[in-house]
This record gives sequence, C-alpha cells and structure tokens, in this order.
Amino acid sequence: MKKIITLIVTVILSIGCIFGLTACGNDNKITIYTESGFAPFEYVKDNKIVGVDVDIMELVGKKLKMEIEFKNVNFNTIVDAVSEGKLCDVGAAGLSVTEARKEKVVFSTEYYTAKLYVIYPVAQETEYVSMTTDNVEGIYWDALAGKKIAVQNGTTADLFLGDELADGGSIYNTGADKVGFELLSAALNSEEKDVLIIDELPAQMLIAGNSKYSCKPLYYQGSDGEDDEVACDTYAIAVCPNAPAKILNAINEVIAELGETGIQELVNKHLGLTA
Repeated sequence: MKKIITLIVTVILSIGCIFGLTACGNDNKITIYTESGFAPFEYVKDNKIVGVDVDIMELVGKKLKMEIEFKNVNFNTIVDAVSEGKLCDVGAAGLSVTEARKEKVVFSTEYYTAKLYVIYPVAQETEYVSMTTDNVEGIYWDALAGKKIAVQNGTTADLFLGDELADGGSIYNTGADKVGFELLSAALNSEEKDVLIIDELPAQMLIAGNSKYSCKPLYYQGSDGEDDEVACDTYAIAVCPNAPAKILNAINEVIAELGETGIQELVNKHLGLTA
C-alpha cells in the first residue's frame, strides 16, 4: 500500500511539474510571454526577439543567475496567461497598467510613459490634424467621428477607444466603429480602416519609410478654458501573483538601477539612435 501511495504522489507531482509554476522543477528559467510586433520594446531581428523589454529581462536573468526564455504569443492572451502562471511567469510586452489588469497580475514599477498616436493617410491630413493648446499638431477624438478606427485587440488603445465609443464618449453614436486586429502590421495594411491608434514609438517605427502615412498624438479637447490633454499610458512588467517573490524584486531592482536615463538609452538603441 505504501508503495502505491508513493507512486500516486509521484504521478501527481509530475503532473504538477508539467502544468504548474516555475518553482516546479524549473527553478533556473523565467518564461516570458510577449508579442513581437511592438518595436522598439519587442521586435524580431535576425530571427530573434529583441527590444527594450528583452534587455530589461536579460538583466533580471543575470541578477538572478537564471535563464530567460521569451515566447511570442497573441497579445490578447498575455495577461491571462501570466495570471494563471501555468505556461509563463512574466509578461513583458509594452504592457500598460490598468485597474482591470491589476486584478489579475502583479505589476512591476512603471518604467515608461507613452502617448497614444493616430496613424492616418497623409492625403487626408487636413481632415484630422489640428493645433492643440500646447502648440503642437495633434488629433482630437472628435476628428475620428464616423471613422473606422483600427486597434490591436487587448491593448490600451483598444480600452481607450472602447470608452470613447460608449455612451458618454466623445465619438458615441457618430458612426465611428472599432476594427480590431491581432497584429499591428495587418492593421496598417488593411483597407477596412481609416486610421490606426497605437503608442507613439511603435507608430513612428511602423510607418518609417512609408510616405503614404503620417502620425500625430491623440488629444482630449479641454473644456471651459482648460488645456487639451494628451492620451497616454504607462508601461510595467506583469508577474504571476504566485511566482517566486525574487522575480518581481529583481525586475524592480533592474528598473531602479537603469532609471529614466537608462531606459531611454535602451529605447534610443532600439530606435537606431545610438551605436
């Protein structure tokens, strides 16, 4: 009987190692989910995922003396996968901090603030672009009334757009409609959309060398004499709530050691602004 019980326990533990968390027989590896179409934070170069988030997590791996493994997945699955902790421990994908996501994962220190940008056809610039109160060229939500607006599913742009399309939003009941995509490259090239909303740096890199498109920051128009407000969000790295505490601690330590200057240097490197 004792041998049978031991065998049963061994089988249960083996199953747990297959489907469980990092701590189960794989203490030396951190598995990270990302979506590699979001340069400069993650993109593919020479058949390898690289980018700002990759550099951060490589420093974490060195600090913990652990192997890191990036896996390229559908962006919309990352937060739930990290929350469950069965297939990955960390999500590093230019993830914006939201209250809904905080209910599922533990976020690191925020390390980058990004403005939302609108990519639009150059030929239609006068239809979209206005001068804002901070004396820059921008696009107001109102200018998107009646338009087919592309976003990557599950992103902050998707969440922002949902708010503005809902009752009380600035483009509610105007004929504006969301066109959701899994990949940004597919969204840019689709004829089903009028404009595409994504974060600033990926927007600039996505249209680099493409004379057909331009991009400008997205603004909320101020009322009663208030200044216009740019739409923005902040990035952090998502960690499974059940992951070893050392992982989150190391991520926060690396972000603190890099500081704003170090993060910007990584951004510049992947934008090709430094050697």
